[in-house]
Amino acid sequence: MKYILIIIQLCLFKLFAQTDIEIQAKPIGGNNNVEHIFQTQVIYPNSLLEKNSNQDVAIYFNVLKDGKVTNPEFKNDYPIEFKNEAIRLLKYILFEPASIGNIKVDSKSFLVFTFNTSTYKKYCKKRGFQIHKDAPLFDSSFVIYERADSSPEYYKGQDALNSYILSNLEYPDLAIRQNIQGTVILSFIVEPNGLLSNIKVEKEFNHLCTNEAIKVLIDTKWIAGKKDGKFIRYKTKYPIIFNLNNINKDNATSEQR
Repeated sequence: MKYILIIIQLCLFKLFAQTDIEIQAKPIGGNNNVEHIFQTQVIYPNSLLEKNSNQDVAIYFNVLKDGKVTNPEFKNDYPIEFKNEAIRLLKYILFEPASIGNIKVDSKSFLVFTFNTSTYKKYCKKRGFQIHKDAPLFDSSFVIYERADSSPEYYKGQDALNSYILSNLEYPDLAIRQNIQGTVILSFIVEPNGLLSNIKVEKEFNHLCTNEAIKVLIDTKWIAGKKDGKFIRYKTKYPIIFNLNNINKDNATSEQR
């Protein structure tokens, strides 16, 4: 079986796939999504963190034609703690299946997760925790819900989210000059720790605006949805509106800036 190496910036992981398939299986949200999941969800095994142990861990798996990931395995010998964490991280990642023509097919891929104690500490500082204070209440099934006892919400409330987006959305300069406006609709998973993953574009009108919409939403913090007293993975959607009437000098990008 031949594999193609796709080099990922920051070397957080590498994705390999079969070369005899027209369209390879790929993570929803692309390589940036996998990088983001690694940064926001990785939990360094304490025993290895104390030893300052660093390791590249290659995990092989199948991506079935329905997008499910099965049969994770390792061809090299790694500490069991790293293996377990690699398997756990893989469960967060949703995949678009491979295809030949219009037919979706099963395929084989693998990722290489780079565990590094120095970068891990930076990730913890950015997300505000190493292990979330509510971790004992997290649902561990990895089931994704679209209905539950309570839906996720921005941690400061809906009005604050609208205000945050309006204040931080940078309207692309080219879109302004071409008088382009519209709505980008993004779907995503609110994870039990309140951080987002698997952002997928459901509707777009301009790729520059799409990129900016993802950029402004991806690092927002939420209160996760709940079911049966547990914080769960919850899929939802959110519209990001680009309206030329809302432009000011603070939220318009410029090629000169």
